[in-house]
Amino acid sequence: MPVVDTGRIVASAVKGRERKRWRTLQKRIERARGLRRSGNHAEQAMWELLCTRPLGGARFRRMQPIGPYLAAFVCTTKKLVIEIDGDDDAGRTQSMEQLGWRVARFAAKDVLDDPEEAWQEIFRLLQAPATAAPDRLKR
Repeated sequence: MPVVDTGRIVASAVKGRERKRWRTLQKRIERARGLRRSGNHAEQAMWELLCTRPLGGARFRRMQPIGPYLAAFVCTTKKLVIEIDGDDDAGRTQSMEQLGWRVARFAAKDVLDDPEEAWQEIFRLLQAPATAAPDRLKR
């Protein structure tokens, strides 16, 4: 009976899983880069607010992977996600909240019509304790 080196077979299987995980990660990174480049007008306006206005030292990242989703704007130190959209995706919000993130959603129209109010709301959320959920998830 021939001797089979199971160590090589196991190592090969592990390498295969690692390659697949690496390819998946690379695809997510490329998708995030593409979304950063082609953001809609409301996302561009929000990014301008987050970059140019003082927010008490808080810094945001754009198109950050959280779980299986790409969050529009993320402050990792305050565990705050800002989403700009026209519809409320309850499953997406719930998934991020289960991972310990606070999620605030703004309608694109509200960001474009009154960016000052959106900025004030974000500033208020950043001043609140990280464990407190925002009282308003959708504008």
